[in-house]
Amino acid sequence: MRIILFVAALLPFSLMAQQNQLKATLKNIPEGAAVLLSDAEGKELSSAKLVKGAFNANFNLSSPTLVQLELKQQKKIIDMFLAPGDQVTIAADGAKWNAATVKGSTANDDYALYKQRFTPLKDTLGKLSARLQKEQDMGKRQLLIGEYEKAIGKVLITATNFVKEKPASPVSPFVLYAINKLFDSPLELETAYNELQPAAKTGFFAQLLQETIADAKIGAIGLPALDFTQNDTANNPVSLSSLRGKYVLVDFWASWCRPCRDENPNVVATYQQFKDKNFTVLGVSLDQSRDRWLKAIKDDNLTWTHVSDLRYWDNAVAKQYRVESIPQNFLVDPKGVIVAKNLRGPDLIKTLQQLLK
Repeated sequence: MRIILFVAALLPFSLMAQQNQLKATLKNIPEGAAVLLSDAEGKELSSAKLVKGAFNANFNLSSPTLVQLELKQQKKIIDMFLAPGDQVTIAADGAKWNAATVKGSTANDDYALYKQRFTPLKDTLGKLSARLQKEQDMGKRQLLIGEYEKAIGKVLITATNFVKEKPASPVSPFVLYAINKLFDSPLELETAYNELQPAAKTGFFAQLLQETIADAKIGAIGLPALDFTQNDTANNPVSLSSLRGKYVLVDFWASWCRPCRDENPNVVATYQQFKDKNFTVLGVSLDQSRDRWLKAIKDDNLTWTHVSDLRYWDNAVAKQYRVESIPQNFLVDPKGVIVAKNLRGPDLIKTLQQLLK
């Protein structure tokens, strides 16, 4: 009993030790200005009116995250990266807002370093993008595109170096998430994430990054295709795995999709050329009407296997593969691994010629 009471007595102090405290001194801001403190998910942490240039807040963070101090009427924001238990002081002047300082947080020191390195690159990309939108001359546009691609490359290198330099920082998953679309594949992004230390793999952005990687790996080249089963035109179940041992083009289409119907002759020609060379097509339709689906198959001479649950955009396989537009396709090798996707016309034939030598 004494042990239990002793632990219970300590518990409130342990929780208090993890409480965050923020003290802000804001000069040249109107008295009574509304101040809002919120986290990366938009959850309010604290709010109050400015009194004699001061705003103080006590709040609890369960994990490291981005925190924003906002003066809505004045349209001014200070963003910072805080960890549980951080005790920070902010000094800002409404006349020189960009010179605001945040002290008392190691996580925010890393975040400040991130902004120092990335802000110039962001500005460069913004200027190049604006010039690209205005430029009409094709020759000059190509030069600008080259500059833009080089700038993107610098962003990726800078991010990679930051993460290697700060493998234990909670800011590192934030950086990786911010540039996740710049990686050539989700596997490269996953490799960079896996190199982080356990201390960095907690918090809102770490979770967001994990979800992004998992989502991006679905239908990614170099990874196994997700198996599925749907009924064919005779209402018999057909699974992708039943075609293992062949190259299979999983082709998402619909009778109502004009671009799909325009592409069908190319798929027919490809099928006729390679059907006897260990290749087939598995059509997955996003149709709703069974009659229109069957009619399109007949009219377009699509003689391979077709499946559908006739649920339009709610087609289970389309959702499984994150298909949000059609036509879309995935080329799966005999081992069940995706080797290419979204091949059209001549590109589909060239790819198969190389694979089926």
